[in-house]
Amino acid sequence: MAAIAHLGVGLAAKRIAPDINVGYLILGNYVLDILWFGFAAVGLETWPKQGAAIHPPYWEHSLLMAVVWSVLFGLLAWWLGRRSPHRMHIGVIFGLMVFAHWVVDFITHPMTAVMPTDRGLPLAFSDTPLIGLGLYRTMTAVWVTEIGSVVVGLAIYIWARRRMKQLSATASVTAR
Repeated sequence: MAAIAHLGVGLAAKRIAPDINVGYLILGNYVLDILWFGFAAVGLETWPKQGAAIHPPYWEHSLLMAVVWSVLFGLLAWWLGRRSPHRMHIGVIFGLMVFAHWVVDFITHPMTAVMPTDRGLPLAFSDTPLIGLGLYRTMTAVWVTEIGSVVVGLAIYIWARRRMKQLSATASVTAR
């Protein structure tokens, strides 16, 4: 449950990036979790066990690594968009979408309502301070934030799409 807020952020980003496919905006918001699954699969991260203390995810969810991944994936998006006249914009926005995941996690962690042993997000690697605002200390906050962010994100997405269609219609009438 505590991962759909990223969907809302990806949907809302359509407002600032109308020329980027919403699927890419959503994917950018999930890059850190996708990396976590990959690192857990090869043993660099640990799978949470019921009731056991878990170490925070360092290789993708620490502040330092979120910045690194944001820059790397922004550069990758820039390179993949090399045929687009908006390639710089695409790279910057995708990098920001990757980092937006960390911002949402910073607001929500430690999410003790979902994972009682969660202690926060590390600044870098082991033995660095754990940080987070801890919004998800109650299930009420989890439900309101998760569902609310998707509803608000979807509303912004729909508004942005309508606005794009209006501008497109106006441009085609003016061009005639």
